[in-house]
Amino acid sequence: MNPFKKFTISNVSKKLNEINFKISLSHQKPFPNLNFLSNYRFKKRFVKILPNGDIQGGYIKMITSLIDFSFIRSLVADCYSEYGPACYDPPSLFLLDLFRYIDGYQNMSKFLELLRDKDRGRAYRSHAGILDNIPCEATFSVFRARLGENLYHLPR
Repeated sequence: MNPFKKFTISNVSKKLNEINFKISLSHQKPFPNLNFLSNYRFKKRFVKILPNGDIQGGYIKMITSLIDFSFIRSLVADCYSEYGPACYDPPSLFLLDLFRYIDGYQNMSKFLELLRDKDRGRAYRSHAGILDNIPCEATFSVFRARLGENLYHLPR
């Protein structure tokens, strides 16, 4: 038996589907404000590992193709009001910050510059559910402050 068989995309995907299901069951609180400036939706995409070991589309595509981040809405629902103005979908903001971290952008303004680029930022926007309204630096600061240190930086 191949000891690496459990690390194939197919097997990892099956395991992550089980985890996604358990997370969905444990986080079912409805998000109070459904007037969104962005709209994250989980979408399974084919992930191809190239012969040299690279992932076609990069880590961003692989992560968003294997993990459903919709649970974030339920996780942060208590931090939002149903009477507030339109807001960014919390999974969108979380994913953009995650993408920034994964791709090594320490400077948020540099990352947002890339995000605003019609061609170079397309994959980031698509995977995070951003259409027209691209957030600014303040949006991420407010998001982190709204969630608080304990919720935003979960224990490792």
